[in-house]
Amino acid sequence: MESPVRSLRLLLLVPALVSISPASLQADASAEPAKQASRAEAHAKGADGAIVTQANLLASERHWPYQVALIEPWRPAGRAQPLAKGSRGVLIRVEASGEARIDFGRDGQHDVPVRATDLLANANRIRLGEIVKMAPNFALAIGPRLVSSATTPPRLFGLDEAAGQRGFLCVFADSNAEGFGALAKALAPLAGRHGVSTILFPQGAQPDARIAERLRSLEWTVPFVLDHVSEAYTRTLLSEKTALPAVALVTSEGRLLLESSWKADLAPELTAALDAGFGAVSGSPR
Repeated sequence: MESPVRSLRLLLLVPALVSISPASLQADASAEPAKQASRAEAHAKGADGAIVTQANLLASERHWPYQVALIEPWRPAGRAQPLAKGSRGVLIRVEASGEARIDFGRDGQHDVPVRATDLLANANRIRLGEIVKMAPNFALAIGPRLVSSATTPPRLFGLDEAAGQRGFLCVFADSNAEGFGALAKALAPLAGRHGVSTILFPQGAQPDARIAERLRSLEWTVPFVLDHVSEAYTRTLLSEKTALPAVALVTSEGRLLLESSWKADLAPELTAALDAGFGAVSGSPR
């Protein structure tokens, strides 16, 4: 059986497959080059001229590359052999520690010293326009795999819509579990606050249509991640120590602002984190 980590790596690199009409496919295909150019132009606006360094890397998320590679051999803890120079992975985020959380596919997910990667070099290439980002990293990874629960049948949320969000309040929970209704009720007032989209990462195998129906029944019609990839994303995004159900507040690039197991009195803390991170009327999150 293919490992969940390797499966997620492929999912990060390959577009999601959904059931839509041939006419829609044709229209989307003809419009995609223009859409990509528009997204890239919008994402480039507001880039500053400051050189990206280890000291300001966490705050320079606009310039984070989507993929990174090792520029020297690096051995993860517990492994007999180092990962080879040139090993490439998907950047999940830069951690507050200054290390880069990278998914190397079959070689695992690791927190890697930035100095061992080409992250800083490519961040500055993005800053200079030598590399063009199509969209913020987290939106690019998750957007094509988000489904809107507000329509019947459910429709794709889409990359364009995801790229327009300032951040994401990620909820990792089983929609059939006891207490899910209370969780939804507590989080409902936060949907869309400061341009931050609430999204559900469903836990437990169940049809997407059933998840959408459950969300509509609770009048909490937030987008959700396609069920067959949701748990793989959960393992990549959450720390191992964080028990489910859980929430994580991230920027559109994937910078982590808050992560916690869910508890009934967490909503005020989430509200404060949203206000602190995204409370500016315009511009990038603080």
